[in-house]
Parts: sequence; C-alpha cells; structure tokens
Amino acid sequence: MARHLVGSGLGGPAGRAAALPGQHWGEHALAPPGDEVAVKRIDRYIITSVLRATLMTLLAIAVISYVLTFMDEVGDAGKGDYGIADVMLVVASMIPRFLYESFPVATLIGALLAMGGMANTGELVAMRAAGMSPLQLMSAVFKAGLLLLLLVVLTGDVVGPGLEQWGQQIRMEKMNKQVTFRSRYGFWVKDRDAIVNIRRATPGGRLQQVHIYEIGPDQRLERVTYAGGGEYREGRWVLQEVRQSELGENRVHSVSLPELDWETVVDPAMLSVALIKPFLMPAWELYSHMQALHRGGQRATDYAIAFWNKLATPVTTLAMLLLAVPLVMSGRRSVNAGQRVLIGALLGALFYLVSKGFSYVVIVFDLPPVSVALFPLVVFGLAMWLLLRARRL
Repeated sequence: MARHLVGSGLGGPAGRAAALPGQHWGEHALAPPGDEVAVKRIDRYIITSVLRATLMTLLAIAVISYVLTFMDEVGDAGKGDYGIADVMLVVASMIPRFLYESFPVATLIGALLAMGGMANTGELVAMRAAGMSPLQLMSAVFKAGLLLLLLVVLTGDVVGPGLEQWGQQIRMEKMNKQVTFRSRYGFWVKDRDAIVNIRRATPGGRLQQVHIYEIGPDQRLERVTYAGGGEYREGRWVLQEVRQSELGENRVHSVSLPELDWETVVDPAMLSVALIKPFLMPAWELYSHMQALHRGGQRATDYAIAFWNKLATPVTTLAMLLLAVPLVMSGRRSVNAGQRVLIGALLGALFYLVSKGFSYVVIVFDLPPVSVALFPLVVFGLAMWLLLRARRL
C-alpha cells in the first residue's frame, strides 16, 4: 500500500476511480488527475525528498573527503610552523570544493535514493495511477534541481574559491616564511634586501607584472624594478620588458631593458606553492585571467578548461537528476537502497573518469576547451534519450 502523501478529501468517485485495485486512498491520499492542489503537494513531496536525500549524500561525501584529505595532509605537519590545528583548518577550507566537484554524483545518488524509496513503497505506482506522467515526475525533480543549482553556484563561485585560497595562504605562510602575503593582487616575497610582488604566474612557470623594491642599508628605497613578464630558463629567471629606476638623493634615473637576469630566492617550486590554481578561482576570475593571457599572446588552456568545467557543473547536475527518474522507473521495486547507491556511484565514477580523461585529450590534441564541458553532457543526454526510448516512458 502506498504511503499517504497529500491530503484533500479525495473520497469522491473520481478519486476512487484513480486508485489501484485493492488500494485505499485514505484520509490523505494521492490526487486524481486534474487536481492542481494535490499535484502541487506531490511536487513538494518529491522536491523535499530529493533535496533531503541529496543533502545527506553531500554530508557523507564531506565527512569522507575530510578524513581522507586530513590523513594525506597531516604528513606535512611540523614543517615550519605548520601544526595539527592548521592542518584541520586548511582541510576544512577545502570542503566546499570537494562538495562542488561531487555535486553531479551526489545529486544522482540522492535522486536515486529518494525516487527509489518511493518506488519500493508503491508511491510511484500510486502517482502514476493518479495520472502523473513520467514527464511530470521529471518536472518535480527538475524543480528540486533548480534549488540545488543555487547551492552549486554559491559553493563553486562565491564561498568555495575565497575560502580555499584563504586556507592555502595560511598553509603557505606557515610552511614558508619567505612568502609573506597573497591576495587577488598577487603574492609578496621577502627576497634578501628586496620585497617582490608578482601579480600573476601561470602553471607553466611564466610571470606577469613583477615589481621588485630594493631596500638600502639605511632602510631607504634605493631601486624599483618593473618587468612585464618573466620566464625560467636553464636554472635562472629572465625578466622581460624591464623598466628600472634608481632613486638618488635629488634625482631618479630610469633605464629600460628588453631582458634582465634576476637572481632571487624565488624558484619554480615556491612559485607552484604560491600560485593560485585555476580550480581555486571563480568563473569570473578565470575569464579575466584567460583574457589577460590571450592579450599577452600566451596559452590559457588550463584556465579555459577550468572555466568551462565551472559552467558545465550546474547543467551536469540537472542532467544527473533527470537521469535518475528513468533509471528508477525502469527498474524493479525490489532493488534496495544499497543497490541504488552502488548504481549511482558507478555512474558517477564513469562520468568523472570520462570528464577527466577528456580534459587530457583536449590538452594533448589541442581541441577547443569548450568541448570539455559539452562532451560529458552529450554522452549523458544521449544515454538518457536511449533509455527513455527503450522504456517508452
């Protein structure tokens, strides 16, 4: 017997006609077709169930991710001033990113659990008997997905990037005293008698907008060097488009140089620690970084892939949610929650591997980065269409 879902006094002939043989509508029952109030209540019930199951799945993922990441990160405790409390704080700052990356899989598992639970208790059968089509069920799941999209955007572009950048700054400052500060305007390094500000650095080891402030023995600013760019060649840094100003007592002497060798404590290893990784940037910042690299004639593939992945995640989340409906309706009622979680996890793992693998294909074969976002969506859209067609939903 189906669980009682919505109430509206449907004891009339229409309500009884819609019931399954031997099924009692009861005081709180599913509505016959055409009862808009009852349909809205069914929608609310589905939305609440999907949201609850998805949030519980995300909570489980957050706990597992925290424990595994903590076990990996705790090995760095003791380096410099980096202690256990710092490790716990830094790992906590990574949780929003873990959740953001797990949203498509979590929504699929959550929807399978919610809709599968309804199938096991006969609620989906009762809904179908009440006149709800699979498209109406998908519509209710889609509405839950729209609410989840707000959480996706909030996590991926508002809370997550800033929080993890803050955590990584704490980690960097505790482990390496030479890097004193990092912000959206770059990072600052104490280099012997100089203070260095590097506005931008790419994963390939190129620098942009380097400012070097050299301090004399009397703590007075003696020289200011600005370089439009720089790269690491044969174990040394070479600055490009250099403008150097000597500050005297009563005058400033400036000189421009096409290139300048730069002796510094900054090396590629330190740069990789201080560098803000593309996946830690919000979409708008990734776009800005891409444009800056393009203007400088540099490749921006890593940033473009991260940007399109950011845009694809909300759409992929909706696709995963909608995929759960035909999967549940085409399955057997005897399938338990554990089996549904396994199905969701396997499909999610397949999606993750395909997405990551195709990212490398894009880099190796120099394909348009936008294909990273489109390829997984096309694959799952095709799979869903085939499933709907095969089951004639």
